[in-house]
Amino acid sequence: MSRALPVPPLDPEAPLAVNARRVLIVRVVELFSYAPIIPDATATEALHDARIATKRLRYTLELFRTVFGPVGERIIEQLKEMQEELGELHDHDVRIEIIERELGGLDEEGEGTALVRPGLDRLLKRERTARARRHKEVVKRWRGLERDEVLPKLIALASPPARAGTPIP
Repeated sequence: MSRALPVPPLDPEAPLAVNARRVLIVRVVELFSYAPIIPDATATEALHDARIATKRLRYTLELFRTVFGPVGERIIEQLKEMQEELGELHDHDVRIEIIERELGGLDEEGEGTALVRPGLDRLLKRERTARARRHKEVVKRWRGLERDEVLPKLIALASPPARAGTPIP
């Protein structure tokens, strides 16, 4: 599992919103660093890490609900769905690994191998097919995040509000 990106030191004297934004921007960068990985069906470990990053970002939004308001709430729901898709994809990866390990451990000459191997082969094929379908759903869900402009919305949530009379660069 990937390690969480470190959050810069928080200021205990600062308002909650200031510290919440500091945490949020790190979690946003962390998740969206996986954008190039999402379409790669072979990146099983990185896709699992993307799930963990999704969870961290979601939990940050949930922890600071009062700061991020209705926009944060809508993004939480989208992240929950993304996290579930990535979790189901990982479940397929785990099952595939178990089946492959079992197949690798079969003794070619052993008693019962001729009965067990065909069933495991079929199960492995079925699991790989289901995984391929799930990965397509993951990519579709990610494209939905892009289409809904979740990244710009998150960046806006992580940005300090402009003060009245302050020119926006």
